[in-house]
Amino acid sequence: KQWYQRRVRGMLCAEHSLTPCDTSNSTRAFAAMGINFHVIKMTQSYIIWIGREEAKIDTIATALALNPRHPPASSRLLGGEDWAVTFAQKLTIKTKHQVFIFMDELDPDELPMCEKIIFKKLETDPEIFLTQPS
Repeated sequence: KQWYQRRVRGMLCAEHSLTPCDTSNSTRAFAAMGINFHVIKMTQSYIIWIGREEAKIDTIATALALNPRHPPASSRLLGGEDWAVTFAQKLTIKTKHQVFIFMDELDPDELPMCEKIIFKKLETDPEIFLTQPS
């Protein structure tokens, strides 16, 4: 027990401190058709929140391109929207970076519109989605 306590205290001392990493380059928000979009650009990934006025999260999905010859690996981390997983895969292919989709509960007829808005924004305002290569 004493060994464990010394080990834990040693892990928390200054010589074992965490090294900070570059996390966020920019944050952009925009709205269309009563739905808000918030893009957080990090070094090699994006977080995209899609929702209404109040910030709520009903679904979380992610996708990551491991091999350019294969579809991106993807997963639904929270909620039941398969659309978010497919959308994360499409954005990963388009941006070549990992994408996290955080989504409020939306009507099924609003989902294709959200996808079109994000892809249109990617074409008209690409600096939102540009990152520095590592």
